Amino acid sequence: MRLHALQYLRAVAALLVVFSHACIQVPAYEARLIEFGAFGVDIFFVLSGFIMLYIAKPDQKPGDFIASRIRRVVPLYWFFTILMVLIFLVMPSVFNKAQLTVDSTLRSLFFIPHWSAAHPDRTWPIVPPGWSLNFEMYFYSLFALSMFAKPQWRLPIISTIITVVFLVALQIDSTGPIQHFFSDNTVFEFILGMLLAYSFKRGFKLPPVAGWLLIAVGFFLLFIHSQFWGLNSPSFNLPGILVNGVPATMVVAGTLYIVLPVNKLWVLLGDASYALYLSHIFVLGVLRAVLPPILGDGQMAALLFVIISMLVSLIVSVPIHQFIDNWLLRQERLCMFKSVKHREA
Repeated sequence: MRLHALQYLRAVAALLVVFSHACIQVPAYEARLIEFGAFGVDIFFVLSGFIMLYIAKPDQKPGDFIASRIRRVVPLYWFFTILMVLIFLVMPSVFNKAQLTVDSTLRSLFFIPHWSAAHPDRTWPIVPPGWSLNFEMYFYSLFALSMFAKPQWRLPIISTIITVVFLVALQIDSTGPIQHFFSDNTVFEFILGMLLAYSFKRGFKLPPVAGWLLIAVGFFLLFIHSQFWGLNSPSFNLPGILVNGVPATMVVAGTLYIVLPVNKLWVLLGDASYALYLSHIFVLGVLRAVLPPILGDGQMAALLFVIISMLVSLIVSVPIHQFIDNWLLRQERLCMFKSVKHREA
């Protein structure tokens, strides 16, 4: 069963990330805007945990699963990583803070956490939104590993490994990127999504009004945290899994139980959310150079910049999804088909 409301949520989560990044593109505009929306990634993590457990087949082989995940994630990500390198070599001013090296490029391509040259306190690849894909690939690897056991053991196995690795990383006295990556409690959001799928598959139900309430409260808590309980607020320096993960889970849970009609446009936008997530920084780089001289200064100019940025990013993502992402996947499937036919011959 395809839960179309989750498709809508994917689109909303990606747009929130675009909004967050658009707000900080132009220093003169940043001070006039209320920046929030980075928590869209937390929603994605919970969604990923939910979907993987929800769609997993009892007899699926670990190799087939990890291959399918690589095929879905890698082609478009590599496309934008290589595009980033090419553009940086020709027009480095297009990007706000990008810095590239051969080492960082290779580590980015193969999902190896490393300190960002542009943001030294972050383990970001050269395409910054790709930092979340490092967590996704970590989760996918554990999910594939859990497939060697019976389906009912997948949730306990993955939860145990994530917890043990997290606790060990906390005990390691190191300032390296690997320790920093594995000691990030954000990874527990995948477990929250899996717990949600576990209860959903076993028939747990809520009335639609409760679903809407969960969505409203979840988004409210995420917004409040982004404004008042952030990293610079020592009074509320709580783990991210609590201040972002739990509200994000509330949003995803609520979306499961609300009643919405099927809308082809929003389903398409949900399908294009991955393309939007990866491509929008390229769009913002161009708009940051083009729009401010046209829009001028002031509150209205700042708002227009964000609105135009979101619309253009959204519009660009659809053909990228349809003509680049789908083309890459079609080519891959075609190669696999030819390989199978060749072996049969």
